Amino acid sequence: MSDQVVCNLCGSIDKSEKISEVRSKPDLETDYGIEKGKYFRIIYHCLECSAYFNHYSPTLLPESFYSGFYNSSIDSGKLIERFKRITSLSFEESDNKQRVKRIVEFLTTSENFKLDAVDLLDVGTGTGVFLHEAKKFINNIYCVDPDPHSIKLVKELIAVNNAWVGSVENIPTDFNFDFISFNKVLEHVEDPINLLKNAVSHLKENGVIYIELPYSDFIISEEKQKVRAEFFIEHLVIYNRNSLEYLIKKAGLFNLHMDVIIEPSGKHSIFAFCKVQ
Repeated sequence: MSDQVVCNLCGSIDKSEKISEVRSKPDLETDYGIEKGKYFRIIYHCLECSAYFNHYSPTLLPESFYSGFYNSSIDSGKLIERFKRITSLSFEESDNKQRVKRIVEFLTTSENFKLDAVDLLDVGTGTGVFLHEAKKFINNIYCVDPDPHSIKLVKELIAVNNAWVGSVENIPTDFNFDFISFNKVLEHVEDPINLLKNAVSHLKENGVIYIELPYSDFIISEEKQKVRAEFFIEHLVIYNRNSLEYLIKKAGLFNLHMDVIIEPSGKHSIFAFCKVQ
C-alpha cells in the first residue's frame, strides 16, 4: 500500500484523516477471493472534499473486477435467478420500484418532459432490475455496462432499444438522451468526475442526470463503518451531501434536488437530480 494517501474523489494528497482500519472481511461482504490474512484496508475522510473512501493495495482486487468477475462473485453466475428474485419483491420491499417511482414523479412534474417520449439511458445497468421496472412507465430505454454477461441478460429479459458493452464513451456520438441514470455506480468508478462529463455530452437540451450513491454520515455517527455494506471494499468513495455537491459541480452540473433516504433494504443512500450549468 502506498505511503501517500490520495483521495479517491478529489485527488488531494495526505489531506485526509484515518477513520478505521479493516483487517478482515465483514461477514456480509461478498467474497472476492482475497487470500486469507491479506485483507486490509483503511477508511479515510477527506478534509478537502468531505468524501469518505477506502484505501488499499491496488493488487488486492483483480483488474477484471468489473468486467465479468464482479457479477460472477455476486451471484455465482446465477444472474437470471437473481433478477427474478429481486423483481418479485413488493413495492414496500423493493429499492428499485421505489427508485422508479421517484424518477417518474420527477419527470411527470417537469414541464420539459413527456413520459412517453423520454429517452432514458441507464449506466452500469447490472442485472437490469431497474430497467425492468422503468420499462413499465418509459418506452424508450437504453443501457450500457462493462460486463458482457449483464448486457446479454438485459437483452434477453427486457425490450431495450439498444444496449452497449463498455462505458459511456463506447456509446455512439449520435445517441443522446433526456434522462441518464447512475444507480449505485459512481462509488465503484476510479474517475467519477470524468464519467459524468462524458455523460453530459450525451444529454439532450434540458436533459437530466440522476445520481444515487451510498450515504456515509448516519453510519459514521453510529461508528458502524467497519460492518455496513455502504463501506464495503468495492466502494471507492462513500458520499455525503458535501462530497456529492463537489462531484456534481466538478462535472459541470448543478443540483436540482438532493435528498437522503433509508431504502427498504436498509441501505443508506443519497440521490440528486442534476442539469448542465
